[in-house]
Amino acid sequence: MNAMQKEVFRRAVLSVLDANRTRFGLGVNAIALTLSAYGFAKTADDEVADALDYIAAKNLCEEVTKTISKENRAWRITSAGIAFLDQ
Repeated sequence: MNAMQKEVFRRAVLSVLDANRTRFGLGVNAIALTLSAYGFAKTADDEVADALDYIAAKNLCEEVTKTISKENRAWRITSAGIAFLDQ
């Protein structure tokens, strides 16, 4: 992906989190499946995970802390992410 495609992809990932505001968060598979509505029909899980890590580093989303099954990572949008999308 070029720089513009990455920006659109990251915004789409953030939009998926925004549309599914749950305290439990969404996993990579759920996000990847939902991205087809934004024009990303075949998205690899590692691409989604990389985008989530980047977005989390910008404090636009956060990883949900889990006590059991920590390997099943999940993310949710932050108030800063909501404000970013509202701009």
